[in-house]
Amino acid sequence: MKPLLERLSGRLHALLVPACLWLLFSSPWVGLYRELTAQAGWVNLAHAAVGLLTLPLVLVYVRACTQGGLWRTYFPWLAGQWSGIGRDLRSMARGERPMSEGAGLFAAIEGLLLLALLVSASTGALWLLLQGGEAAVQLRTVHIAAAQVFAATLGAHVLAVSLHLVDLVRG
Repeated sequence: MKPLLERLSGRLHALLVPACLWLLFSSPWVGLYRELTAQAGWVNLAHAAVGLLTLPLVLVYVRACTQGGLWRTYFPWLAGQWSGIGRDLRSMARGERPMSEGAGLFAAIEGLLLLALLVSASTGALWLLLQGGEAAVQLRTVHIAAAQVFAATLGAHVLAVSLHLVDLVRG
């Protein structure tokens, strides 16, 4: 199972990037509150459909990224391992770029990104399942908060990847 997930990881990432960008960029035009009405426009329908299709991709991708102890890389704080994050924060205070290897700051940002994506996808799917009731309104609030955390950590992730690429080019 591990080799299959490793092979799928890159493809899942490639599928999730455009899906997540669509979901983020379409969100200001989404008018869903309590339910998906019969008069829902194409943006609302597409947002719900792409979001729902994203959930199984996210579940498999999270599994691929956390298998065989890899969870310690992306969630070092769950294992009580703060030293890599602390090292990277100290190096940033000295004006140095954090390292991209190990269970450091960049990996922890990726872990938070994964977690925010999982919560966003899950709450969106639950909203669809429970639409029409008061629970849908509460799920909508959690979904929006998770999506905002996702957007912020995605920005941090893009910055971290860009800094890593600069280091590779300068070599």
